[in-house]
Amino acid sequence: MRSAFPFERANGPDPAALLRAQVERLVSMERRFDRIVPVSGEIDAVLPFHGLPLGCVHEVQSSGLACSIAFASLLAARIPASEGQVVHVAPDSNFHPLGLLPYGVPPERWIHVTARNPVELAWTVLEALRCPKVCAVLAVVKSADLTLCRRWQLAAEASGAAGFLLTDPGARPAIASVITRWRITSIPAAAGATFAEPYWAIDLAYCRGGRPAQWTAVCREGRLEPEPLSKSPRRAGHAVADRLAV
Repeated sequence: MRSAFPFERANGPDPAALLRAQVERLVSMERRFDRIVPVSGEIDAVLPFHGLPLGCVHEVQSSGLACSIAFASLLAARIPASEGQVVHVAPDSNFHPLGLLPYGVPPERWIHVTARNPVELAWTVLEALRCPKVCAVLAVVKSADLTLCRRWQLAAEASGAAGFLLTDPGARPAIASVITRWRITSIPAAAGATFAEPYWAIDLAYCRGGRPAQWTAVCREGRLEPEPLSKSPRRAGHAVADRLAV
């Protein structure tokens, strides 16, 4: 019997149903990125979401843990305290929340969890991301495969929490399935900078739906202020993020 709809195939998928599924995926993606926190005016202009989306997993790479935890803390501090606690998960107990005060997260918002083996750490990150009383999770991880990252991503989407995976850029294999990937490097401070004003080279290495970009920036009074790449900082006195964060 001939179909009443000539565009339908007798033994194939309905093209209209396929089109509806594609539209629903696009709509759900827009809805996923409708909650954001600002990074800075210059950086937000480059991001396709015009800010850093919450309910997602991001990777922050740094050759030293200090820069990555400081940058992630600066972003986590912009999530309203009413949305929950900030959880730090690491394989050791070397965590000093007082050193992160310049980045805007008060000690009472922090929860530190030590997970000494990779299985415990992965489970802790997953449960923290699922918790409705948690707004952000900063996790020190060496590597994660696609399956594990997808589980973290789904947990973040369900709760609305932001996940920040703090990694070493030399780690292999690389973290898979993240929304953004940042590389933060401490650079010499400009003349006149104070002890509490670290200077960073910020590299947006990957952004889903966007393009890579680079900035130099100073963290000043809880604000991230990108500066022209042509400005030459003084050679003496490196950025002090390493001394402030850990």
